[in-house]
Amino acid sequence: MKVLFVDNETDIVTLVELALDGEDDIELTAVTSGEAAMGEIASGGYDMFVFDLMMPPPDGRQLLRAVRSDPANAGKPVLMCTAKSDAVANDDLRDAGATDVLPKPFDPLSLADVLREIHADG
Repeated sequence: MKVLFVDNETDIVTLVELALDGEDDIELTAVTSGEAAMGEIASGGYDMFVFDLMMPPPDGRQLLRAVRSDPANAGKPVLMCTAKSDAVANDDLRDAGATDVLPKPFDPLSLADVLREIHADG
């Protein structure tokens, strides 16, 4: 599965890249800005998206809207990552179109299993 991961914190991007490096079934593209992510979304070909919520614009919510408004991507899973995770905020993100919410900090070593599960559920 081809995954686009977006987080403006380079340390998190590096950890995710290292954690997913040996996963043969996951092809990761990681970028550190919403602007770069918009270009990747437009280029197409991704099976799944993982967006950090809190970034300089365009932030994760804007990226989520971009995916959901694009007919080629609208039905693909979007996992939102956020340190501001509570039941109300998570429900709000799901109502906005997120497939699921991953609270930060998360265990990078378990990310591959999380991605597989969400992708399998569609």
